[in-house]
Amino acid sequence: MSKVGEANKVQVHDFWNRNVCQTEFNDVENRGSREFFEEAEHIRYQYHYHILPLFDRLKNEYPGGRLLEIGCSMGTDLLQLARRGFQVTGIDLTEAGIELARSRFDMYGLDGELRVSDAETLDFPDDTFDVVYSFGVLHHTVDTEKSISEVRRVLRPGGKAVIMLYHRRSLNQLAHVVTGLPADGSRRDPVPIARTYTRAEVRRIFSPYSSNEVWVDYLFGTGWGIVNRYFPRFLHRWMGKYVGWHLMIEAVK
Repeated sequence: MSKVGEANKVQVHDFWNRNVCQTEFNDVENRGSREFFEEAEHIRYQYHYHILPLFDRLKNEYPGGRLLEIGCSMGTDLLQLARRGFQVTGIDLTEAGIELARSRFDMYGLDGELRVSDAETLDFPDDTFDVVYSFGVLHHTVDTEKSISEVRRVLRPGGKAVIMLYHRRSLNQLAHVVTGLPADGSRRDPVPIARTYTRAEVRRIFSPYSSNEVWVDYLFGTGWGIVNRYFPRFLHRWMGKYVGWHLMIEAVK
């Protein structure tokens, strides 16, 4: 596995507290408004076409179940999961993300427990959740493998971890290497930690689970702008299955 940058927990926290995930594509002056949240939702699912079908399937597999999202940021995905009947809990390392998520849930009249917490030391008892979901978060933690171990601990027997980690053997990773652009943030403010993995490495990390499935999806990152916008969608989906940026993992305890 690879890691960009050496950082401590404070540096990771401070980066994401000033770069709340998804806010980079929205009008800062409108931050926290209904229009701001709806624009964030539109942008996310316009490009991340593989997320909502996943949520629909989870809804059928664990109807009304208890679900934890690790790294919920401002609550875009957690809101969709709450709307699908899950009893949701969202945690984030940052106060800024949780503040936006709480405002958003209140605005839409939805129930959810939201708190600042650390993925490496989850403050929940063993066997608490039916599903633990984390999308593009755990590869940014100081100790990714410890976080994944914590996910397994808080899952009930038969519960499912649904995780996305960055794929090293991807077209997107090659583009970052060639251009020198960081996976997240900017050249002036690069993400402190961004690990990438191969499928073999992921299967080893998730080997304590009773079963795991790993596949590749999603060709380009949202930040590639005009390239992503005009690239044919059918080709985007087809190529994403082979050299995509996302390693999608579903592991049953």
